[in-house]
Amino acid sequence: MVSAIFAFITIILLPHATAFTSPLLSSPSSCITALYSTPPQSALIEVEGRTINVLKLDPSTYGAPSHSGDQIMQLASFRNNLQSPQMTIDSQQSKRDSADNVSDAIDGIKKGLGVGLLAGLATGITTLDEGNVQEAIIAGVKNFLVTGGAVGGLLGVNNYSGNKVYVMEMKEAINRLTVDYVASVKVGQDVGFAAYATTTDTDDDGAEKYMDGRFRGTCGMVGCVDCQLRNSEISTAVEPETFKPRNFPGLPSHVHLKNMAVDQEMRRKGVAMMLIQAVEDWGRVSTDAEMLTLEVDESNTGAVKLYESAGFVKDEKKRTERIGRFFMSKNIQSS
Repeated sequence: MVSAIFAFITIILLPHATAFTSPLLSSPSSCITALYSTPPQSALIEVEGRTINVLKLDPSTYGAPSHSGDQIMQLASFRNNLQSPQMTIDSQQSKRDSADNVSDAIDGIKKGLGVGLLAGLATGITTLDEGNVQEAIIAGVKNFLVTGGAVGGLLGVNNYSGNKVYVMEMKEAINRLTVDYVASVKVGQDVGFAAYATTTDTDDDGAEKYMDGRFRGTCGMVGCVDCQLRNSEISTAVEPETFKPRNFPGLPSHVHLKNMAVDQEMRRKGVAMMLIQAVEDWGRVSTDAEMLTLEVDESNTGAVKLYESAGFVKDEKKRTERIGRFFMSKNIQSS
């Protein structure tokens, strides 16, 4: 019983941490300069006065001293609703500061008494099996008072102290976001590409002002896609000996696209096509891949049309075991 109470308290006191975003840019323009010192081959587009450029993300930037230099954490922040680690921590702290501690304490006591009631009923039913009704009632009431009082008291004190809302430390926030969103890109198992809104105007405040600061937590990242080199003799891993390319029978060396995402404010502007083209350019020039592949839900007609316009065709003969999904491919090497 004690272990069950402790487990419940742990769940209540340590709720799942909210995903986070990185600190605001101290110098957005310097971030842009560093990111785009080597422009990709893909044709550029312009959206609301900003040039959209695509970059192959560098895993070695992970853990950079500032968020503006950490491309992998920018990717994680994009996938975390455009929120950086510091922004999430600030949000959690704001919720804690605005909490009604007295009301939260009462809620904690109520929850504790609820646990006590369940514990008392369980004890009473168990004791009743032995045939003595009076002893079963007494045992149940005792367990209710002890368990409910203990758990309710602990939760009440915890909530009154302002600890109902959990606030992460920066190290914890970065680790949580890494695990949730970019673990495979961080080690090079997957290769990430991202579209950024950039500017050459030195008087501009960069990501801080673009679309009212919508992308400040991502250093201007507006879209992304991961891909994985498969059936290849080449390893993209940061430490090649730790990861060998996955092998899928019946296919030549290929680059498999996954996790394509473009911010809702940037869709239907050519960003997704730029990302696909960047992956194709990389696959053709830097790997031994013969084709690009992907899977997409049949019901996602918009995505299917996008991929078809990019040259992908449905392949009914390969990997059709996944019901409700199309397998699509595109040859990228000239015969």
